[in-house]
Amino acid sequence: ESVLSESCFPVKTAHGHIKYLIDKQVDIIFLPSFVNLNKQDDFFEKGFACPYVQTIPYVAKIAFPGIRAVTPVINMSRGRAFLEKELRKVFRPFKVKASRISKALDSAQAAQDMFTKEIKSKGSEMISSLDKRAVVVVGRAYNAFDRGMNLDIPRKLADLKVLSIPMDFLPIENEDISGEWPNMYWRSGQKMLSAAKIISADPRLYALNIGNFSCGPDSFIIKYFENEMSGKPYLHLEIDEHSADAGAITRCEAFLDSIENKQAEPGHSEIKPKKKTAPAQLSGRRKVYIPRMSDHSLALAGAFEYCGIDAEVLPESCKEAVDIGRKYVSGKECYPCAVTTGDMVKKALENGFDPERSAFFMPSGSGPCRFGQYNVFHRQVMGELGLENVPIFSPNQDENFYKDLGIVGKDFSMRAWKGVIAISLLKKCLHETRPYEKERGVSDAVYRELLDDVVQSVRGTDGRIEDVLRKARREFGGIRRDDENRPLIGIIGEIFVRSNNFSNENLIQKIESLGGEAYLAPVEEWLLYINLMGLRKLLIKKDWSGIIEPLLKRFFQKRTEHGFANHFRGFLETLHEPDTRDLLDMAEPYIHSSFEGETILSIGKSIDLVRRGASGIINAMPFGCMPGTIVSGMMRGLNRDFGIPCLSISFDGTESLTTVIQLEAFIDQARDYKNGSVKKVSSSK
Repeated sequence: ESVLSESCFPVKTAHGHIKYLIDKQVDIIFLPSFVNLNKQDDFFEKGFACPYVQTIPYVAKIAFPGIRAVTPVINMSRGRAFLEKELRKVFRPFKVKASRISKALDSAQAAQDMFTKEIKSKGSEMISSLDKRAVVVVGRAYNAFDRGMNLDIPRKLADLKVLSIPMDFLPIENEDISGEWPNMYWRSGQKMLSAAKIISADPRLYALNIGNFSCGPDSFIIKYFENEMSGKPYLHLEIDEHSADAGAITRCEAFLDSIENKQAEPGHSEIKPKKKTAPAQLSGRRKVYIPRMSDHSLALAGAFEYCGIDAEVLPESCKEAVDIGRKYVSGKECYPCAVTTGDMVKKALENGFDPERSAFFMPSGSGPCRFGQYNVFHRQVMGELGLENVPIFSPNQDENFYKDLGIVGKDFSMRAWKGVIAISLLKKCLHETRPYEKERGVSDAVYRELLDDVVQSVRGTDGRIEDVLRKARREFGGIRRDDENRPLIGIIGEIFVRSNNFSNENLIQKIESLGGEAYLAPVEEWLLYINLMGLRKLLIKKDWSGIIEPLLKRFFQKRTEHGFANHFRGFLETLHEPDTRDLLDMAEPYIHSSFEGETILSIGKSIDLVRRGASGIINAMPFGCMPGTIVSGMMRGLNRDFGIPCLSISFDGTESLTTVIQLEAFIDQARDYKNGSVKKVSSSK
């Protein structure tokens, strides 16, 4: 009843625990933000908790106004000193001495080590003496091993005379899967895939994977888990607050029967693991195909071509392509994954597509949201199509981003950046002009012509970008306009859906048709954030030599941004964008910067929009998007603190009249807010 947005079962349960404690009138709730749970010497440097888990304390502070909580940031990869520092900081108001905290940590570590040692000892003893079939319970500890969350299934299996073993009994810490799954940045995924590797190789063991409905990471991990199981049967149970014992038991019984039948088949033997193929490599003789997230993709293609690599932006997404993509997804992945998969597969199935001379571009990410898994998923789909030799070029969006991009030429990133900034400025001109144009269609025609000019300039084939921007100022300035009093509607949210006209069902045009003016959060906001986060990580590592390049990149990026903006001073109302550090500072009262990704940018940008005089904010998100769902909950806090109307819209490819009805009501609210019919709260709050 306290949950602010539709999240997963464990998060709902966490809210229940918090509410229980509040009702018990406890003085303080210890509510850490668990970010990275891997230590420095683990196989994987990153061992993220999922976004929902990381942000439980921040969402709770909005769900339960007035809650008194201490919220240290738990990042085990930064070592004991960082942990002690965080604990000293949160317990300072209680006058707890540093020596007591250090002593308590020593005791806690000793207890944890003893517990882990006993688990491994018991597991080794049990596995070595096992002489019959056993089921290994796999999953996250908070739902797979909690009796209230797992419907007490291990006990029910015992009633069926079946031995069940928790996956922590297996020697999963000895299984290095970083070679097969190098970008598995979720700790739960690392443990589950390591367990799958052991289970698939042992004829006595079978897997019962316990998850929950709408688990974001599992939407990808389960596909990888199946790959590691190499054809060996397993049962995946999704449990939520509506699950009943009877259904779970029936499925367990059916699974056990299927195992018995399989073992009874004549000549039955375990299926050998599938051979894993190494990703194909990008080379200059291949043509790079780029999914069209937005018109900014054209700048990337131009930069590739400037560096001597043939490139083409895929056609705008359409229903046909998405229908193709849905054949390869389970339906649980992010909507942009289905869209980009469909776009890629559609191209790969076209007559004349040459696998030996083609590649796809899909950047990677280092978590905690699901975007970093897209390229892994796309490689698997290409494998299913028999196109293992088609590479997916996927530079990682972390401190190595520019180093990865350097393989296509040292000028690629800056050339692309100039194109991205120029296109963003053209977008601002379009969005500020089109709602007010007297002659419909003129702004779009001017925009398309100028867009082509910018792309040609990025390619290096026709003139300077600065000349195009001067022309843009003249041509947009010459369009005759009406004098209307329209509410300014800010659009934040997941970068693909908010930027992709097909995926967001032409949201901007709908806002304009209903009497609003749209202010779209710019694409470069994310690129600048990546740069800043990369710098911070290099500073933490004290990699002084590595810092120089991103510092120079940032300097030239900001210089380009300011130089291009000069052409529109006094013309564009939405010209100035805040520095990334300012966005993080604005978001700080709601969410800590240790939680990385689009959530903090969306919250920071929302507050910036309030200060600019926006009359409403729309959070455009894919259905089930973890950062988007968190933003949706936190916008309750923004509405409470600033009074501004806020609306979250989930998109999944199923166009609905409900969206238009929601927008109509929302624009009316925004108009009232603008005209002062709704009481505004000071934006200095």
